[in-house]
Amino acid sequence: MYHILMITWACFGQDDIYQAFLHLGHKVSTLPLPEEGHKRMDEKYLAELKDRLDRLRPDLVFTFNFFPIIAQACKDKNLKYISWIYDSPYSKMLYPDVLYETNYVFTFDSHICDLLRKKGADTVYYAPLAVNPQRMRAVPITSEDRQRFETDISFVGALYNEEHHFFERLCSKADPYTIGYLEALVMAQTDIYGCDIMEKCLTKDILDKIEECMPYSTPEGFLAPASYIYSNYYLARKVTSTERMLMVELLSERYKMYLYTLDENVSIGNAVNKGIADYMIDMPKIFRCSKINMNVTGKSIHTGVPLRAMDIMGCGGFLLTNFQEDLFLHFEPDVDFVYYTSFEEMLDKADHYLSHDQERERICQSALEKMTREHTFEIRVNEMLHIVNK
Repeated sequence: MYHILMITWACFGQDDIYQAFLHLGHKVSTLPLPEEGHKRMDEKYLAELKDRLDRLRPDLVFTFNFFPIIAQACKDKNLKYISWIYDSPYSKMLYPDVLYETNYVFTFDSHICDLLRKKGADTVYYAPLAVNPQRMRAVPITSEDRQRFETDISFVGALYNEEHHFFERLCSKADPYTIGYLEALVMAQTDIYGCDIMEKCLTKDILDKIEECMPYSTPEGFLAPASYIYSNYYLARKVTSTERMLMVELLSERYKMYLYTLDENVSIGNAVNKGIADYMIDMPKIFRCSKINMNVTGKSIHTGVPLRAMDIMGCGGFLLTNFQEDLFLHFEPDVDFVYYTSFEEMLDKADHYLSHDQERERICQSALEKMTREHTFEIRVNEMLHIVNK
């Protein structure tokens, strides 16, 4: 059994994996990550962290997401550092620091894993995200909850419609040709699944114009070209926003639909905007009280199964999602989840499953059983530690 130092910050899943470590018999110490720890390097914090490692003497260090300064401290102390990426895009895992031999970097997107492996990052591994079905199913649902949450279709997620986002800032500075080119590229990528055309279509001329308007500096040895950054940080978010708002508009025209999002004032179609949903309490109730739960994966997640989809299935909710390649590595379509490859197919399948209660409930039960059997935090911890022990 290990003594694990878990460096904590404001992220999902932290309490669940802490309990999983303890349940599996490991000793766990925790240490909050200060603001300085989010930088690539801060000499004062690096020295403090190494001093704390000397005093605690853990067997390994764990964080959600990868932090170069922690990787440096573990390298200097010859300590194994496990990081589990759940954000996307996440540029820090493309820093050359990821190549340290003491790193074990797990990502839920097999595409990113393959990309980095081809760059020589043997320290990167694929690990899908996980859930705590027992905790989520234990959240009680009262009659008042049912009145509040029951609906045909729900969508929980950000719309990325704020004006200060990268794409809008870029368009405020770019020339008309560049703006037109990028807007056309965004529309072309919308409703295309399993194929990323954006990065391939960023020609040198367009990249030069983008970099002139919005320069983005990367460290020496960065493991991806500039086209990756501009595609995944600037364009992908705009595509996701466009796609999610179109999805809400189309579905809400036909069905009773609730929207849970950061912008409490946004109005889309006939959807009822219910504002922010609490992750620990409200979301499990929403997923279980909605006949259909929508997932529209952020376009920067190339093949991976996002946390939202895992949470829906882990609650025993019905998941209707866009096509994502990694789903098929772990789940069976029309048995554990239902997917679509176009808005037209989305509407057809929503109509079908809203009128076939037994089929829908069978899929919910199958998903819950598979999540409980194969995708808990305890299972994923054991899988990661097995790789560390090789």
